[in-house]
Amino acid sequence: MFKKICAVLALSAAATVFAAPSPAFADGPKTPEEAAVCEATLSSVFPGLGQATIDAICAVQTDDTSR
Repeated sequence: MFKKICAVLALSAAATVFAAPSPAFADGPKTPEEAAVCEATLSSVFPGLGQATIDAICAVQTDDTSR
């Protein structure tokens, strides 16, 4: 029962975090410093997520306005 409650709370927290992202979060990290904060946050909130997934989510986004 306790594991189910924890799972529901974790899913609720994830839905809350991703439901209304701020503009900077929605576009992804723009600097290595933002990427480091992203990785630290995801690692602490979702410890079982996996480093490869965290690296993919927190990859520094390039500015594609030069096209």
